[in-house]
Amino acid sequence: MVREKMYALVLAGGRSSRMGEDKALLNWGGETLLERAVRFWRESGRVERVLVSVGPENHFSTAQIPEGVQTVADLEQGCGPMAGLAAAFACSDADVLCVSAVDMPNLTAEAVLPVPKGDAAVYRLNGRLEPLFGVYRRSVLPAARQLLTEGKGKMGLLLDAVQTEYYFAPPVLEPVFQNLNTPEDALHARAGTPPAVAVVGWHNAGKTTFLRGLIPALTARGVRVAAIKHDAHGFELDHENTDTWHLRRAGAESAAILGPDSWAVLGKGERTLEDIRRTLPHVDLILTEGFKYSPLPKLEIHRRTAGHPLIVQDETLLAVLTDEPLETEAPQLHLTDFEACADVLCRRFDLPEKKS
Repeated sequence: MVREKMYALVLAGGRSSRMGEDKALLNWGGETLLERAVRFWRESGRVERVLVSVGPENHFSTAQIPEGVQTVADLEQGCGPMAGLAAAFACSDADVLCVSAVDMPNLTAEAVLPVPKGDAAVYRLNGRLEPLFGVYRRSVLPAARQLLTEGKGKMGLLLDAVQTEYYFAPPVLEPVFQNLNTPEDALHARAGTPPAVAVVGWHNAGKTTFLRGLIPALTARGVRVAAIKHDAHGFELDHENTDTWHLRRAGAESAAILGPDSWAVLGKGERTLEDIRRTLPHVDLILTEGFKYSPLPKLEIHRRTAGHPLIVQDETLLAVLTDEPLETEAPQLHLTDFEACADVLCRRFDLPEKKS
């Protein structure tokens, strides 16, 4: 039996008009969303090659395209993802394409669908089709070409025209389908559910001290808070006068600490931020100390006497807590203005803004 050639296709040809900048090039934890998507498929073990749909014209520079990736330009103008899918089959020898949109930062290997016995396999999520994360056989190409000739570029029409297998998406997979169309979408995707915000700063900037003031300002409004400390060296948990002990006394519902090789919270044994998130009691907001290189939204603590520049220089910076004026577009608050910082967090993440 001849083995089918299975490639991945990352759809990155959109105009990103509502985002205000190219979504494919958004920084996400030290890599662009395009690099992240390509890396996901390369590490998935499912595909031999990765193709990138760049729209009618390739608007990326050579440096912005990951090495070894084949770019594919649409053969039809202004026809959206279907044109990218058709062009990828026309310009490659793929038998099967695993398709994902570039603005899906939460892809997981568990979500990748099996190769369909028919022509296509896609998810239904809350009654809505998700054709931009699916698996397509080359057999969809004639129908796609016909629809494109008729000026019909909606992917739903293609799914109706071919033999499509539909899969129910369980709630655990909902984050996979979180598309980023606006800056607010990107903010909430970075933060996750419940939202997590990283408090960062240079060594001895006073991150724990700041959290000990911020947490009561939030809990007084009825916001349930969990606190996580990141430690690159090693740790003790909840002993008297440790950071987690102080954060619990400040009002955090739960306090966890994550190290380079392990983490501890309530005696559990998982090892990642997402594992911690799943084991926490019900909270409205997670505040982390550290994680400065993560995609999380961030608050940065800055002290004039430290003499250091800001660590965060991108769109993940929510606000700077500082004792001197700085040249930054991010909001600047005084180091001890916990109420104003609580206001920022409550507005950005739809949390209670009034004291209970």
